[in-house]
Amino acid sequence: MTEHAAPAKTEHAAPAEGEHAAKTEHAAPANNRLLMVQPYTQFVEKAVALGFEVWSIWDPTLQPASYLAGVEKASREMLWVDFSDEAALRRLVRRTALAHDVGCLLHLGEEATMVAVAEEAQALGLALNPPEALRRLNDKAALRELLAGHGLSPVRTAVAGTPDEVASLLAGFGLPAVVKPTRLQGSAAVRLVRGPADLDAWRRELAGHGYRGPVLVEEYLRGPEFSVETLTRGGRHLVVGITAKRKTPAPAFVETGHVFPAPLADTDADAIGALVTAVLDAAGYRFGPAHTEVILTGAGPRVVESQARFGGDRIPALIRLATGFDIEGAVFDLLVGGTAEPAPAERTAAISFFAFPPGRITRLEGMAELDALPHVHGVRFPFAEGDVLPPTRHSGSRHGHVIVTGGTAEEAERLAAETKALPRVETGSAVLNAVTAAPAAPMRPDRTLLLIGHLTEPVRIAKELGLNVILVQHKEKFQPEQAELADVTLIADYTDWSVLEPLARAAHTIWNFSAALSLTEPGLEPAGRVNDLFGLGGTGFEPARLLRDKLAMRRHLAAAGAPTVAAEPLTGRDSLADFGAAHGYPFVVKPVDLTAGYALFRVAGPQDVDGVWERIGEARRTGMDRGSTMYAVTEFLMEQYIDGPEYSVEAFSFHGRHTVVAVTEKLTGGGHFVELGHAQPARLDPADEQRLVEAAGEFLDAIGITDGPSHTELRLSSRGPLIIEGHNRLGGDRIPELVQAAYGVDLTRYAIAWPFGLVEPMAKRPEPVAAGCVRGIVGRPGRVAAITGADELRAHPSVLALDLAARPGSVIRPIQDNWDRLGLLAVTAAGTDEAVVLCEKLLATVLTVSIEDATEEATATETEAATEAATETATEAEDEDR
Repeated sequence: MTEHAAPAKTEHAAPAEGEHAAKTEHAAPANNRLLMVQPYTQFVEKAVALGFEVWSIWDPTLQPASYLAGVEKASREMLWVDFSDEAALRRLVRRTALAHDVGCLLHLGEEATMVAVAEEAQALGLALNPPEALRRLNDKAALRELLAGHGLSPVRTAVAGTPDEVASLLAGFGLPAVVKPTRLQGSAAVRLVRGPADLDAWRRELAGHGYRGPVLVEEYLRGPEFSVETLTRGGRHLVVGITAKRKTPAPAFVETGHVFPAPLADTDADAIGALVTAVLDAAGYRFGPAHTEVILTGAGPRVVESQARFGGDRIPALIRLATGFDIEGAVFDLLVGGTAEPAPAERTAAISFFAFPPGRITRLEGMAELDALPHVHGVRFPFAEGDVLPPTRHSGSRHGHVIVTGGTAEEAERLAAETKALPRVETGSAVLNAVTAAPAAPMRPDRTLLLIGHLTEPVRIAKELGLNVILVQHKEKFQPEQAELADVTLIADYTDWSVLEPLARAAHTIWNFSAALSLTEPGLEPAGRVNDLFGLGGTGFEPARLLRDKLAMRRHLAAAGAPTVAAEPLTGRDSLADFGAAHGYPFVVKPVDLTAGYALFRVAGPQDVDGVWERIGEARRTGMDRGSTMYAVTEFLMEQYIDGPEYSVEAFSFHGRHTVVAVTEKLTGGGHFVELGHAQPARLDPADEQRLVEAAGEFLDAIGITDGPSHTELRLSSRGPLIIEGHNRLGGDRIPELVQAAYGVDLTRYAIAWPFGLVEPMAKRPEPVAAGCVRGIVGRPGRVAAITGADELRAHPSVLALDLAARPGSVIRPIQDNWDRLGLLAVTAAGTDEAVVLCEKLLATVLTVSIEDATEEATATETEAATEAATETATEAEDEDR
């Protein structure tokens, strides 16, 4: 056996179908202006080093802000877009290329957006590859069609349109078989199915990804696996080298390491290289790197998949360490007419991934010392004591890696194994950070609730209903009383599915809960994932996602033919002007997934564009929403302004039937979007109220809400009732207290009791028995000197609640969003008019908030601290809906 690294002259070329040999040569760019989509930092730096000016396009949600700052620093300009919005990406690519007269358009990132970008490049005359060539390589199903059509790499395959079709397809296909979601990456949900148990486990895993696309079913190929790294210019393919893969055993196929160059006999290496170049020829691939995975079966090499990009898992670094050849930099050299000249390998490089027991790290020693070892060339372990190690189910959940070199493959792998054994990493139970992990008495599965998030009151109600409660709470929101009430309390970041999933699995295994629920905004999507994972019923992940992601909601409504308004993602300053030109003024700009009027801006005309763009930048630099502090402020959307008075519809759904409990009138004013109050029952013409009720029901049907509470915000516009946004939870601002006072319905109790059949469905809409009003307390900018009258207000027989966020010493800024209110007062009365008047009177005559002008001593730090203190109180007032 010899270690194989293909020499520099190993090239192969053949014209793609329908092309002439004269087109095989690649023309150098017309100028040094380069537009790159999803470039990693080193790509931009290497391009700049060769004299390129680089404009970079990124989706800010795909990498940490700290990483993207490095990309931005190296780029001439950084442009932002939601990669899931193909139309917006296309527009940005086209607009940027034309605005800066770029000479070349290059996409070396993830394959999901490559075809769309290549189509735009083709239209602009900047295409390095035919779009169809990229589709043939990157799409697993399309690649199989290509191989079969050219008689290459025969592998028996079939395609299921959705995961639901896989079971019936397997009945005729035969087992064992490999199932591959065609549009997931990093070995996610790629599994060997030997029987029904494997298929069920795969379904549960796939549900966690929220995947509903096509699935490729393939025969199980046996043999060692390799990847082939190639560079192509003008249709000529250079095999840079072959890497040996190391993987977990079936049924999973997660890479545990790579070795370069692969220890292969020359005959096997030549056969693998010839197959890969034939595949690239058949695809019509013209320029750039490719990463093709191959299994060497007893009948010869068979292609597993291919991508028009560099290999992941630091394979380019292994090539550089073994040969001195920079495969990444070579792409930019090829762009300007250079030649790729890899040298033979002088040593072997290996990457090996850590695999520790999942759970919370209780002991961590020796990791920092690894970098000092002479054979070590890189260590990554992004965890510390107290952090959670997830189970390794795909490449994204591995625990880090170590890169080493040795004289041979055998030596490199031995050194990697010895190095990985040096750190001492101990983990605790997968039941993470359990405040109380053992209930005082046995729990009944049919009466056990997994409650995600919440303040104390819902836990108390659940216990009053006779339920066993497993509470999963965020460490920033935990209150000791919750642990006293709940049977089991687990502290974890439930907004991170990689943390919550193993926790939920462990809890389900131990206690077999029957329902998962959250009524707090950050917990709605996680609860949906848990419902999907275990088939519990209730609202699943997709409806919850559509309600939180306002841009996705708008697109979904438009696709369903439901009433909505035009909406597009904000991609830059110019997109504001473009939206106004296309859809008219005024329009609204707001975060894609926040609430409470935070960072919500009205663009009245072209004169507002620059000012709004500046305020958006300020909101992004803040980094987090001011309310829950659990959401990052990154993505914004633009949508047409909806005129008219605003209302909310409070409803409860029973097996798909929606019962409206109340229509709430929203009290606004002051030229901003701050909610100054709410009143029930809304003072509405009966015909208009019926239109709102019907619009809310149509909206809930379109989103897919079948069970539980909902809070739908609408405007009665000149076009009729139109949705502002919706939530599968109770309304905030003490609206549930107004409902209980005006209609005698405790929506929180209904929400907790309904999954267990402890309440009967409402047969009809309840009649009001009283009225209620809640008012926000506002004040001028300055410093709070004193607050009087609070105790008197709380003792008033008509007061339902008084929440005060402001305290003496608080620095008050001009009101911009709901978090700038000083508190809330909720009252009840016989009718709505009386309730509104009473609320205003009590605030005017009983409560006094004395505010003095803030001095220079009111520093930004003081303002921040005051805001934080106010937020803690306001969160309770908002019933956690923000």
